[in-house]
Amino acid sequence: MSASTDNEAPTSPSPEVGAAPSHRSGVGAGRGVHHLGYRGWSGVRTSGWSRWMVISQVGVQRAWQSQWLKRMLFFAWLPAVWFGFGFFLWEQATQYPEWQQLLRQLLRNFPPSPPIDVIQEAVRSDDLTESRHLFWAGLLQMFFRYPQAVLMVLVVGLIAPPLISQDIRSRAFLLYFSRPLTRSEYVLGKMGSLWTFLCLISGVPALVLYFIGVMLSPSISVVLTTWDLPLRIIGATLVLILPTSALALCISSLTKESRYAGFAWFAVWILGWFTYGAVTSAEGFNAQQAARHQQFPFPEAAVPSESAWTHLSLYHTLGRVQSWVFGFDQFEDVVASIAILVLLTSISLGVTYYRISAPMRV
Repeated sequence: MSASTDNEAPTSPSPEVGAAPSHRSGVGAGRGVHHLGYRGWSGVRTSGWSRWMVISQVGVQRAWQSQWLKRMLFFAWLPAVWFGFGFFLWEQATQYPEWQQLLRQLLRNFPPSPPIDVIQEAVRSDDLTESRHLFWAGLLQMFFRYPQAVLMVLVVGLIAPPLISQDIRSRAFLLYFSRPLTRSEYVLGKMGSLWTFLCLISGVPALVLYFIGVMLSPSISVVLTTWDLPLRIIGATLVLILPTSALALCISSLTKESRYAGFAWFAVWILGWFTYGAVTSAEGFNAQQAARHQQFPFPEAAVPSESAWTHLSLYHTLGRVQSWVFGFDQFEDVVASIAILVLLTSISLGVTYYRISAPMRV
């Protein structure tokens, strides 16, 4: 019979096969979650001001799953090819006079507007080099005004309706605001998702168009005469995305059903467009009739170039402010349009803040 020393630890019998494990407390206890205390974070910490970016990233990833959105972004870049061809023709016409006839045919395809009238007059007077800044600005303004504005309505109508309405329906605010997240960061994160796609269909293609024009120019000195156009592009992009994103989030926050928010979004643009078109058509018809009765030699001169009913349509209000950004309107002529867009943005954000605060009020 062997004796055991005091330093020798007693051995426990090995458990039988199939026996349930014994529960022990203390240092040798199991490592379940309920046995763990607070532990230090060993990863890389990000700054608190970037919290809203996480919401934007999730919104972008969810929206990108839509095949329709991918198709719209593809078609958003197709007009850039057409307008890039306009830059090419202009620069060729400044060096080779035989290209001017083709340039005149291209200008006839654009809708009539004050910038186009001035550009056509420059082509007729063979003053292409001095009118380069005017032509570039006019081409960029029309790029924002026609194809990209229409695509903006479609893209936002596809992305924005579920951004807040789904959170209201699922009461996801309980999850969002249980973390160190403010209402401003939440709204900024939702708007960041819209800004990402709106920049991809407006500002980014326009900047690419500008650099295409620089590369097609005979000399790099063209930058000295057109250096302000990238700044104007950024300004026109802000005019486009700030009021529209605020309005879209406001509409999304007013309902729990995404389809109702989408219907309301498209109704705002469609009704405004047709109301403006009907009123201005009647106004122009009455002006022409009055001019004929007064025996004016040019009845069309009595029709105002800018209707007082422009502000019935958000689309035309945005276009008017963008026309000022690119230098085709005076500030005094667009003060009312700017005030309307600022008021619309402020009211939309106020309503959105009120709606997202509702679940937290007792």
